[in-house]
Amino acid sequence: MGLLLLSGCDVMRAARDDFASLTSLKPPPPAAPVRKVTPAPQAVATARPAKPAAVVAPDAAIEPAPAVDVPPPVLTGYRESQLRAMLGPPTSEEAHPPGKQWRYRNGKCTLDIQLYPDVETKQYGTLAYKVKSDDDTDEGRRFCLAQLNSRIQAGR
Repeated sequence: MGLLLLSGCDVMRAARDDFASLTSLKPPPPAAPVRKVTPAPQAVATARPAKPAAVVAPDAAIEPAPAVDVPPPVLTGYRESQLRAMLGPPTSEEAHPPGKQWRYRNGKCTLDIQLYPDVETKQYGTLAYKVKSDDDTDEGRRFCLAQLNSRIQAGR
């Protein structure tokens, strides 16, 4: 009987110690470092025959790849000298009093820039612009915007 009482005290003492260690503010002991084990090289598997490609019926609709929109550059607010430094000389210039229009052509792409004089400084600046493609499609316009962005980044 005495042996049972002593073993019960040991169980109670162990439970009390475990509870005290869980509720104490001491940080837990550091974890043992993890060893990286490199697996042994395995035998080369035998090649399996490739699965046949899926066959698409000739009249099945094929979805086009999703279009990626190219953000248009910000060209408003620039003065003539800044535009020339960034884009080079325009392909053509037209007077449309009180403003003027500069046109840049590159292959199938056109950039039209509307310049108007500032009331105080009388210097012309960009008020509006439009990027167009000869084929007038969204894909063509994205191509022209990408081409314009590249030209601006290259400094002409």
